[in-house]
Amino acid sequence: MGFESGGGSGWPGTDWIEDIMLRTAGPEVYDQWVAHDIPWTDARLKYAFELFGQIARNPTYVLGGPEGALSINFRDSPNGLFTEPPGCLLHHQASFIQTFIQKANPNLVPVVDFNVFLFPPIDPARENPLSGGGSIIGLFKDTEMNRKFMEYLASREGQQIWVNEGGQEPPTNQNVNLSALDPLSSRVTELLRSAAAFRFDASDLMPAAVGSGAFWTAMLNYVGGADVCTVLLKLEEAAEQAYTSGAATNGVIEPGGC
Repeated sequence: MGFESGGGSGWPGTDWIEDIMLRTAGPEVYDQWVAHDIPWTDARLKYAFELFGQIARNPTYVLGGPEGALSINFRDSPNGLFTEPPGCLLHHQASFIQTFIQKANPNLVPVVDFNVFLFPPIDPARENPLSGGGSIIGLFKDTEMNRKFMEYLASREGQQIWVNEGGQEPPTNQNVNLSALDPLSSRVTELLRSAAAFRFDASDLMPAAVGSGAFWTAMLNYVGGADVCTVLLKLEEAAEQAYTSGAATNGVIEPGGC
C-alpha cells in the first residue's frame, strides 16, 4: 500500500472502502452513501472501515506496516512485488498503475510477469461488482455539430481510434475490437464488460470538500491509528456542511454504527 500523493495523500485508501462497500452493502446502498442518504456513521460504513483496517493496520499484512502505507508514494507502491525476495505479493490499484509499474521496471512483460484480477467477493450472498473512474466528456454548448461529435466519441468507430492509438483506458463501447490493446488492458476491459454491476468511484462523485478532502484525510488518520467512530463522525460533520440535504436518519443510528 502507498497512500502518499502530495496534497492528494490518502486517496488510494478511498478505493478500498468503495470496493468493500460494494461487496458488503451492495450497489443500492453504495448509491445512498454517495448521495448522503445514509450517514457516515452508518453500521455498514463502520463495517467497511473495520474490514479495511484488519489489513491496512496489521503490520504483518502490509509492506512496511501502517507507517509504510502512509509514507510510500502510490506510484512506487507496487515495486515491492518485483524485489527478490518479493516484499509483497498483491497490490490494490486501478489499471493505470500499469504505466508506473513498467516505467520503474521496463523489462517486465504484462500478464507474464504481473497480472490483474477482480477484487474478490466478501459476502457470498452478493455478486462481484466493479468500481472505477474514467474520462468524462462534457458538452458546454448545445449545437447539432457538438451533439454529432459527442455521438461519434461514444461510437465504436470513435473509440476504436482511441484504442488503436494505444490508450490503456477500457473502451465503454462494447463493439470495439480489443486486439490493439496490450494483454493486460484487454483483460481489464473484459472484466469491466463481465462485471455483475458497475459503479463510478464514490469519492469522485461526492462534493469536493468530502470526496477529495475529508475522505482523503480520514483514510490517513484511520490507517495511522485513529478510532473508527472518531473518523466517521468527522466525515459526517463534513458531509452535513457539504451536501444540500442531510442524511435521512431521523436521528436514529442503526445498531452497530457510531
